[in-house]
Amino acid sequence: MTSICKKSILFIFLIFWLQQTYSLVRKVPLRAFINTSELDNTTAAIIQEMLRLAEFWFNMEEKNTIDVALGVRYLPAMHSTTLLWHLADFVCDELKIGFMIMLAGSSPISFGLYSSLAKRVKIPLIDWETSDLSSDSSPAFTASVRPPADELLVDYIKIKQWHEIIYLHDGANAERSLTAIYKYLEKNNPIYTLQINSYRIPEDEEYFREFLNNFHMQNFNFLDSRYEPKISSRSTYEIIKSKTLIWLSLNVVVDISNSYRIRAFLQSLKESILVKKQYNYVFANFELDENDLDAFHYTLINITAFLMCDRYNQRLNKERKMFVHHYGNRSIMDDVSIPMSAMFAHDALLVASNAIDIVLKKYGRDLFANAFNQNQLYNAGQPGIQCRRDLQHATSHSMPFEFGDKIIEAIREVKLDETDGTLTGQIQFTKSLSRTNFSAKVVEINPSGRSLYSVRNMYDWRQGVGFMMNAESKPNLLREEAITRLHHRPNRLHIVTVLVKPFVMLKRTVPGEPAHVGNDRFEGYCIDLIKLLAMNISGFDSYEIFIAEGNKYGQRQDDGSWDGMIGYLLNEAYMQTADVAVAPLTINQARERVVDFSKPFMTTGISIMIKKPEKQEFNVFSFMQPLGTNIWFLILCSYAGVSLTIFLVSSFSPYETRTEAELPTQLSLYNSLWFTLSSFMQQGTDILPRAPSGRIASSAWWFFTLIIVSSYTANLAAFLTLEKMTPPIESVDDLAAQKRILYGIVKGGSTEEFFKESAVPVYKKMWSFMYDTYTQQLRAQQHPNTSDTVMANTYAEGIEKVRRSKGQYAFLLEETANEYENTRKPCDTMKVGANLNSL
Repeated sequence: MTSICKKSILFIFLIFWLQQTYSLVRKVPLRAFINTSELDNTTAAIIQEMLRLAEFWFNMEEKNTIDVALGVRYLPAMHSTTLLWHLADFVCDELKIGFMIMLAGSSPISFGLYSSLAKRVKIPLIDWETSDLSSDSSPAFTASVRPPADELLVDYIKIKQWHEIIYLHDGANAERSLTAIYKYLEKNNPIYTLQINSYRIPEDEEYFREFLNNFHMQNFNFLDSRYEPKISSRSTYEIIKSKTLIWLSLNVVVDISNSYRIRAFLQSLKESILVKKQYNYVFANFELDENDLDAFHYTLINITAFLMCDRYNQRLNKERKMFVHHYGNRSIMDDVSIPMSAMFAHDALLVASNAIDIVLKKYGRDLFANAFNQNQLYNAGQPGIQCRRDLQHATSHSMPFEFGDKIIEAIREVKLDETDGTLTGQIQFTKSLSRTNFSAKVVEINPSGRSLYSVRNMYDWRQGVGFMMNAESKPNLLREEAITRLHHRPNRLHIVTVLVKPFVMLKRTVPGEPAHVGNDRFEGYCIDLIKLLAMNISGFDSYEIFIAEGNKYGQRQDDGSWDGMIGYLLNEAYMQTADVAVAPLTINQARERVVDFSKPFMTTGISIMIKKPEKQEFNVFSFMQPLGTNIWFLILCSYAGVSLTIFLVSSFSPYETRTEAELPTQLSLYNSLWFTLSSFMQQGTDILPRAPSGRIASSAWWFFTLIIVSSYTANLAAFLTLEKMTPPIESVDDLAAQKRILYGIVKGGSTEEFFKESAVPVYKKMWSFMYDTYTQQLRAQQHPNTSDTVMANTYAEGIEKVRRSKGQYAFLLEETANEYENTRKPCDTMKVGANLNSL
């Protein structure tokens, strides 16, 4: 019995010991270090969640022989001068507790410390930020899941046939990247020439926009390969200078360290001024995604980005749902975009976990049997991994990690792809632990030849192979012909404008003198302005002025293209294009999105022009004009009433009755009317009232007559000397309230946009009336002609309609042109009311 009990106890103890040993072996400790000094809080939180997501997904896979236990450590904020010292202390303290693989997102400053510690104690390091791995003769213990973009960048430059680029960087990877580019070119294409001018962008993101504005000013329109831009803060007059006026492309490679700064740079680039279609911006890292490029579908800049993953792939969404369901908390990634750093961190943990799994499958599960005891990692029998001498324990000494070589060798054997849960494609490593055989996508956002909407091109690229398809398989032939033509055109500015008095007008030809040719054909305010610019800016020494087709300012069409002056500025596919537009062009939101404006030099507004009331013809009843119709009616009523009153009071008064010897009274009703009329005309009669009551009534009538005749005489004198000129309408409210007088605007201009987009009820009502009238007039015409409608094609056409309308048409135009035309012969138009708005 005793023997059986002893055996049972021994058996239970053995099972318990095996269970504990097995459970300890299945939880392999890993450490991830996140530096809060180099990341914002949101990015750091997303990286941690992506690491946890990868840990959760790997441990859920039944095919894996082990589980991993990830410990995430946030490095405290450190000053740059003491960063390395404190970082070494922090990592060494963690090594005392023990872990098998170190994961980190290092910066150029901290990478050296991480890699030297990893090499010294033989602890494998997997970096998700730095792609540069030093290639020296000693064994490498640092792997990187972030691939270098140098080979892809050089292949792209070669396909584009660029021989000069501007390299904008923040100092993080500049020296390494430039060295790698030249080495790759020297190795694969030594005869290819490439000149690189590097500039460092500001450290503070708030100065990105100012930096880009100055940068664009110096390269605006005058792109000369011999011209080296220098960032400064000179005035626009001083900056727009160059020796040669030829159109070349400005190829800019942007290399910025993290996604936060890249997005700040993108926003500043979107808001910058003086952008041109010749600007090519290439973001030489993998921090962008397609959503970041959506904002550039309506700009002029060519944007190129290198992509490695889809942040919204089904595998990632599935992992996130399972992760949230398992832990019951809300994911921070539901509200923000996932940065590429977090994607690489996710894959770094998968690499580490699979490397441990390879080691155990290769050397057996009992390889780590003696490495753990009560959650403590033992290295060659000593607790933890000592990266420096412990002064409190003199017997302890630094000893390399005993399994380091095996794990590093397993990392070299790791081969993962999307089926294994990776988010950045296939993962393999070279002997130096650099990533190889990876794929990427190149996305181009290019302005279309005839449309505002940009064209998106996407090409596949593979490391060691190059582009999987010809990157020039979709050439824009019209664009290529236009660019070729521009290279060979004369070195002069092309200035587009419109004919609008008094800004730009055609000179009158004097009989007997030769006709005006070239720029001498024009005169006006804008022409004088161009001459002043030519005196102050060397680039304006030689220029050609031409009128936009249809004399149009520029309106966005349904297909996204622009007509008028804006179209000439944007469309290089046209046979004639413009460098500058000098005209009374209204600044609005739609135009400001596609072209850059100078500072406004004039403030005006929309006003109403009508025809002056014509002189009235002679009328036999014109004598009645000094008094109103109602006054004449009341005078007539007063005349009848007073006459009747005098007749009645005289008839009933005894003083009016005469003796029998005398003749009977003659103050009849007829005589009363005659007496009252004579008094009104200030004439006398032989028959007068004798009774006091009749005489009192007559005196009141005489006083009334005196006032009326005096007022009439004064008004009649004024009417005879001054002609009454009362316009039929006096304000925009009067115009909108009636339908007898038609009114219209220039079709396709900013005035139309103002009425169309206005939320003011009066302006909405006016736009509805104009549009409905215009539509009805077009339908009524057998051959539709806009010149016979309320809408005008030009100012001149609208003004002519006002003059021919005989007061039945009003034209809405800018105040400056309105006032100018009103003072020019035949002086038959006038402005009424106040301005509708300010432009």
